[in-house]
Amino acid sequence: MSHYRLTCRGRFAAAAIGLIATLCAWQTASAAAESTTTPVAADDEFHFVVLGDSQFHDVATFNRMIDDLKHIQPAFVVQVGDMIEGYQNSLRAIEAEWERFSKQIAPLAPTPFIAVPGNHDLYNARRRSDPRIETIYRERWGDTYRTFEYRNTRLVVLNTDAPREERQIGPDQLAWLSNTLAESTAEHIIVFMHRPPAQLSNADDLHNLLKRYPVRFVFYGHHHHYHYTDRDGIGYVMTNSAAEGAIDYPLAGNFDHFLLVSVRDQQVTFAPIKADAIEPPDAVAEVDNYDLFGLSRKLAPRRVALTAEDDTWRMRLTLTNPTQRRLRVYVSCASDDDRWRHEPAQIPLVDLGPDQRHDLTLTWTARHSEHTPQCTLAVPFQTHNGEWIQYTKTVRTHIED
Repeated sequence: MSHYRLTCRGRFAAAAIGLIATLCAWQTASAAAESTTTPVAADDEFHFVVLGDSQFHDVATFNRMIDDLKHIQPAFVVQVGDMIEGYQNSLRAIEAEWERFSKQIAPLAPTPFIAVPGNHDLYNARRRSDPRIETIYRERWGDTYRTFEYRNTRLVVLNTDAPREERQIGPDQLAWLSNTLAESTAEHIIVFMHRPPAQLSNADDLHNLLKRYPVRFVFYGHHHHYHYTDRDGIGYVMTNSAAEGAIDYPLAGNFDHFLLVSVRDQQVTFAPIKADAIEPPDAVAEVDNYDLFGLSRKLAPRRVALTAEDDTWRMRLTLTNPTQRRLRVYVSCASDDDRWRHEPAQIPLVDLGPDQRHDLTLTWTARHSEHTPQCTLAVPFQTHNGEWIQYTKTVRTHIED
């Protein structure tokens, strides 16, 4: 018989896509990983995404998150409830909200989407679970509690807000769950629900059932923040995608995110990924990268001399455009104590064509200053996708001996 253990690490860095917070992994003690330079193929390996509440609160963030998921190609996506705002008596209005939500997640296709019912998905204006609204849900997403197997993992969807069984796993559903778990031969079991399990009216009954089986994680939402806790070797994880939180403290779990879950043979791991942490492959064009690098090296020298001429100093600043695009250079110069003055007082805009140079000459006067002036160059730079960067460079001066 294999012995399982849950290992968790704190904050870690992954520059590729900005993973944050906690990495938790299940693995067999007998299969502890050893360092190797040769990749070993897994018999069972897949990745999926867990989304939290959205409810049309921050539509822009949620839509970008959905679009970003195509870049990591999950096997499937699970959302743990509160997909719509709901809480209405009008069935037509409920249908309209589901139609709106379906358009939000349309870019996921052909990736399978598995819905988990939340209170906002099933409740009427009286804030009670409504059989009519549940029927609409079933027609779109299937049974409100169900199970499926993917490779070596049994996945279980539960309903924490069935009509007349709000805030609990009702007797019939609990009996079904007991049979489902008992009959499962999967190496791992992962459970999804909407409400936090610990706050259900029959929380102890549910936990005591789950801990008898190889349940690795229970994912849920409802409270619009992230948290993780371990209880008897089961990882309990709250997630929130884009619903408004009651507090605005990221270190206390209030940040928009999704969960990336990875299964590799005996291991099950997950990591929260902050919203907007994923960039598309074409986020940066080669020409933008090298043009900005060229500007940083060749636009202007780091220091230029002030050459004495009677009671004034002359400064000549050579500006170079190393790119094949037209650039406009805005120049402003001053000293820390404002005791230097330059002529002309208004420095004209410098328009540089591709591979073009321009010598900018200023005449300076000073009143017992202990500082030499410096100039700031500002270049508006448009990227290949139409966004603007304000590139700046500082040029310092020194008195020529």
